[in-house]
Amino acid sequence: MPLREELRGIGERIAAHFATGGDPPFTLYQYLPTEEWQVRRDLGELRRWLEAPSRQIVCASISLADLFWRALEESGYLDELIAQEIEANDAADSGALQEVYSAVGEILRQPPTLPDRVIAEVADHDGRTAVFLYRAGALYPAYRTSTLLDDLRGRLPRPVTLLYPGRLVGDYGLSFMDRTEPAYGYRALIVPREAPV
Repeated sequence: MPLREELRGIGERIAAHFATGGDPPFTLYQYLPTEEWQVRRDLGELRRWLEAPSRQIVCASISLADLFWRALEESGYLDELIAQEIEANDAADSGALQEVYSAVGEILRQPPTLPDRVIAEVADHDGRTAVFLYRAGALYPAYRTSTLLDDLRGRLPRPVTLLYPGRLVGDYGLSFMDRTEPAYGYRALIVPREAPV
């Protein structure tokens, strides 16, 4: 199966970085949340393309959902947060639900922060490693992906591609999980997953 055109573009930017140096590219691969499984297949195809003998670029795929749940378990508050979320949902108490999400976000910002955890995942990889962050939907609505990318920039000197479940609004607006108001100001190249022709 040939590599999708937008994936080839992402791969070529990564390969060019390792060939010429400079600042590593940060990319958002934007797709609709309903396309999650197809995008995971896309990631596998891009991985094979990058790891081919002609390029030999190692790919580190990191599940943000795994890091999210690990942080909550290590905090010691997981069971309490789940109970509070169930209670708030049952009572249709949006204020209490927002408090739960705020608490989760605070846990992800405490050391080791979510960016710290991402960096630790690739600490043992060699210099020719591209980082792919997937399952970002698990962070909704407690943690913004723009915050994650901003915190990684400058601290993680490798190409980073975030698989972004959401909707592109105009040229630069992103609605996370297709549920939030569009956010602007991502300091990464936005590459939309194009509909098949």
